[in-house]
Amino acid sequence: MMLRGLVFAAVLIALLPPSLAGQGMRGWASSSVRFFELRPLQLDTVASDQIEVGVDGRTRVDGLPVSCTPGVPCTFLRPGGSETAVVGSQDVGFTAWGLGMTGLSFTGLVRARDRLRGDLDWPLADDPFDVLVGYAQLQRSRFRLRLGRQDTPSGLGFSGFDGAAVRWDGGGWWAEAFGGRSLARGLNETRREALRGIEDFVPDQEAYLWGGAAGARFVRTAVGLRYQREIIADRSGLVAERAALDLSTFLPGALRVEASADYDVPFDRVGKAHLSLQRALFQGRVLAEVTARRYVPYFELSTVWGFFSPVSYREARLKIAAGMSRTAGIEVSLAAREYGDASVSTVFEPLEDRGYQAEVTGRWRPAERVDVQATWQLDWGNSAFLNSLDAAVGLQVHEAVRLRLTGTTFQQFEAFRLGDGRALGGGASLDVRATDRIHVDAGTLILRQDAGRGGSDDVWNQTRGWFGLRYSFGDDPALRRGGR
Repeated sequence: MMLRGLVFAAVLIALLPPSLAGQGMRGWASSSVRFFELRPLQLDTVASDQIEVGVDGRTRVDGLPVSCTPGVPCTFLRPGGSETAVVGSQDVGFTAWGLGMTGLSFTGLVRARDRLRGDLDWPLADDPFDVLVGYAQLQRSRFRLRLGRQDTPSGLGFSGFDGAAVRWDGGGWWAEAFGGRSLARGLNETRREALRGIEDFVPDQEAYLWGGAAGARFVRTAVGLRYQREIIADRSGLVAERAALDLSTFLPGALRVEASADYDVPFDRVGKAHLSLQRALFQGRVLAEVTARRYVPYFELSTVWGFFSPVSYREARLKIAAGMSRTAGIEVSLAAREYGDASVSTVFEPLEDRGYQAEVTGRWRPAERVDVQATWQLDWGNSAFLNSLDAAVGLQVHEAVRLRLTGTTFQQFEAFRLGDGRALGGGASLDVRATDRIHVDAGTLILRQDAGRGGSDDVWNQTRGWFGLRYSFGDDPALRRGGR
């Protein structure tokens, strides 16, 4: 009922005459229902005499990693019983303008969700409604003022806050100041609301965010600098203080350079940083890119994890994309990583500090209405391994109907505990453009394990399905006047 009500409200707004709905409104409403059947991992105990110790010194039972602490039973994670969930969500996003004042507009994005069926504990299933974005904007000459809930992407990630932002643009230069109540990252909720379930174990985490940004845009170069600081509402402590620098430019010889870095002020250290060089070769038929990257995990000061010297890594990556013909192309990526000191003691053998990645993607269009794509990926690191192959065939059945068939197989140690088994899967999806305003998509994916070292008890299978409906409403009067 909740989802149908929101769809009805969005359609009603779209059908209102201009005198009621404002001089202009444009937006969309998207409904989706997803089905999941899987076997969640469960914590279990095992007697010490059933544990196997491998040549590498690691302890396992039936091929599954075991954690042992003196004085308490050993524990491990095993696949539990099959559980299902059917979850629904409704997104409505819109922008309205012509609200009685020149340059005034309002932008909103709201989301409703509900667990329709099943006992599987799905993330955020108990949170029925969120306002992801909701702000009024006033544009006057070179100045822009925003007031309300905002979500700003930058070199410091996505920063959400309830407050105000003022921006000035002029002559290729720009500057911005912002501030307000900080929102929990990834949840778009106030920190107090996001941590309600564990409020007995944490202090009041309401926080405020403020900062500024500035930059310049020229013909071939763009540069930006951002600083932001978060403090606990009662001024009892600092949550975060960071800065970021981003640069993009074209050098002689058609060489494109991109660079970025962020700086953690309390820890006095550089966090993430990367430098990429990109150039087109052989009259544009080949695109080559070389990237050097440094990564340090970031934690807010309200947690203790940042004080445990999180392990960083350095990475070098080469990526080449080539068009072999008008209907075929290939993309190859190779990377090597070197991890920092983990600050741990090892008994049997030293800890590996290197990892390697490789990925190859091929695309082929044998006919006007048919396209084929396949991707092979290898990720070989310390205590983790992934070897996967994904393939897809797209068929344009009708100008408004597209069918896509997919297949996958992968072997992954540790993270999903497949042992030496392999997962196999396949699925199909259908995209239908019913009208210029209505789009429907649906699909299913089935994953099954080819039993390996763990035997039949190690089997974990997944079945997924989805259905989506998107409706676009409103238009732009300025486009109509322009004859488009």
